[in-house]
Amino acid sequence: MKDFWETHHWPEGERRAHWHVLFDDQPAVHAFVRDHAELLGRHRELAPVPVEWLHATIQSIGPLSPGQADAVAAAAQLAARDIAPFELEVGPAQAIHNGVIAALYPEEQISALYRTLRQVTESVLGTGVLPSPRDSRFWPHMSLAYSGAHWDADALAEALVKLRPPRARMTVTRAVLVDQQQLWRDRYTWTPIAEARLGQGPRPDAVPAAARREGH
Repeated sequence: MKDFWETHHWPEGERRAHWHVLFDDQPAVHAFVRDHAELLGRHRELAPVPVEWLHATIQSIGPLSPGQADAVAAAAQLAARDIAPFELEVGPAQAIHNGVIAALYPEEQISALYRTLRQVTESVLGTGVLPSPRDSRFWPHMSLAYSGAHWDADALAEALVKLRPPRARMTVTRAVLVDQQQLWRDRYTWTPIAEARLGQGPRPDAVPAAARREGH
């Protein structure tokens, strides 16, 4: 397994907006993650993701001004009205080249959400701002742990296959625009900016991002 952080090093203090599916209100997903905690904790090469910071990245955007964030959120909220909430399964967990992830199935609807959010984000910010789809192919997954070293993870991969707790089931009802920061060699954290609720409009009491963020 390779060192995740060697190729994911942000400049110190940089914050980047992302579209995420979050799992803060999903106890079944939390239970699935905790079923893996003891195994992952045996390996000091790994930095497990705490349940409060679990996420599936839909689209990385980059630094945004409060005005840009408000415009992106508003465009996404309109587009999300035409997307129905959908069911998703989390799992099984597997070791990959730079960490441990849980697969997200089925892929069709979450991939459609990615395409919509990418399109509306580009409609606000302009084409060419986001990474090329060829360079960042969308692959639905939730990270369970990041690798912090180059090491032989074959035993871990075999143990994950043997462990295999039941997959967690959930309904995706929202995408969340976040202002994200990197805690070097540990995790990602963020401040929510706005929600795009599937099949619905924005909440009437939603506070504009410019009023809720301290800025970059």
